[in-house]
Amino acid sequence: MKQHIKQKPTRPGRMPLGRALALTSVLLLTACTSISNHKPKLDAKAQSAHFKALVPEQAEQPPALWWTSFNSPQLNQLLSQARADNLTLLATQARLRAAQASLQAAQASLFPSLTLNASRQENTVKGVSIQGQATNNRGLFTSASLAASYEVDLWARVRNSTQAARYQLQATEYELKAAEVSLSADLATTWSQWVAAGQTVLLLEEELARFNTNLDLVELRFRQGIAVASDVLQQRQLVESAQGNLAQARANQAVLHNALALLVGEAPNRLVLTPEALPTLPPLPATGLPAEVLNRRPDVQSAWTQVLAVDRNVAAAIANRFPQVSLRASFSDQARSSDVLFDNWVRNLSINLVAPLFDGGARSAEVERQRALLDEAVAQYQQAALAALRDVDNALVQETSQRELVDSTNRQLELAELSLQRLFAGYRNGTVDYIAILDAQQSTSQLRRNLLTARQQLLEFRIALYRAISGSLPNT
Repeated sequence: MKQHIKQKPTRPGRMPLGRALALTSVLLLTACTSISNHKPKLDAKAQSAHFKALVPEQAEQPPALWWTSFNSPQLNQLLSQARADNLTLLATQARLRAAQASLQAAQASLFPSLTLNASRQENTVKGVSIQGQATNNRGLFTSASLAASYEVDLWARVRNSTQAARYQLQATEYELKAAEVSLSADLATTWSQWVAAGQTVLLLEEELARFNTNLDLVELRFRQGIAVASDVLQQRQLVESAQGNLAQARANQAVLHNALALLVGEAPNRLVLTPEALPTLPPLPATGLPAEVLNRRPDVQSAWTQVLAVDRNVAAAIANRFPQVSLRASFSDQARSSDVLFDNWVRNLSINLVAPLFDGGARSAEVERQRALLDEAVAQYQQAALAALRDVDNALVQETSQRELVDSTNRQLELAELSLQRLFAGYRNGTVDYIAILDAQQSTSQLRRNLLTARQQLLEFRIALYRAISGSLPNT
């Protein structure tokens, strides 16, 4: 990288390229500084203290396959199938093979090229003999040539291009690992939504049964002349509302079922699932220091490797402005018989020098283009680093707040159910008006659904935290 930094003086108002890349590497290791003067600086100590304030000191590292902490064999099976058959993941694997082929092609330039050309031809000469007769002289000739060429990499253009391809391959490998992490989190999130949808269906079925039982009670009181017709009509409306909610919940469950099928590479309605309950979450996992988070995250590593790849492209573009020297050797011969081929061969040895004199600024423009791409890669790397720390912070804050919401909703539901029981007791005794019963039923039903939704969102925030601190997944 030092090779190209001295080729152009630093422009006013811009951080030197070497300093920017140095600061980038420091950020990767310590997360305590910034790449550019135009970016906010990261306070590693403050960030670490913030993580520790939200996570208990005795917290343990999550398992590498973090979803196993949910104790769901069905989820484990889904993720195993998805990592093998997910089509998006297979496409990323194909890009990785393409990057491997590109590296092999680039490495080929480090070696001489050798070509062989062989032919056999017939020559016929038509003429007239001394006696005036027409003659045909026919001859068969075999020719062969062997040529070798090699570019002397004086300015490391070939080596830098090869190194750029190697870094690009590494970046693609990190992309594949990041895609596996994203797929695992997406599937686990969809699974949690499907589980919650199934529990919502059961909840609404139970509520519909209760509402029908209450309807029987109201109709009985109406026949006895204790209740009025409006009480019956309002309870029937509540039953119809529950039936509509149940139909919508079942449709949502089916849609999420199909979403899981797509993630594991199955056709709709082909994936067999069994209902299960939302898991009980283990304690908050240890996040580690900010620098450890950045070093673990494959998407951050991919962004950094992209910086290294583009930097090598800059060096190669600069080297392309200097003369290129290549060596060439060839051996050739032509004979009537292949047995004597190369008995009287011709040898050519040459040294070729190609020096760009005038290209209209094309090579200089390519250097500037690569430098601009390098600036872009550096900015994208820092963006990835900041986003990684943001993801951890967001997940911690959201889970902490969501736990409070779950506890509060649970207490509200307990009070609402107790209130509903007493209201029904008063209604049977004729001391409570039906409208209070109706409001209490609706309020209690909504709180039950709110609690289920809050628990599912809590699980989502835990999945987001695992995703934010996860490193590359081990092979299964």
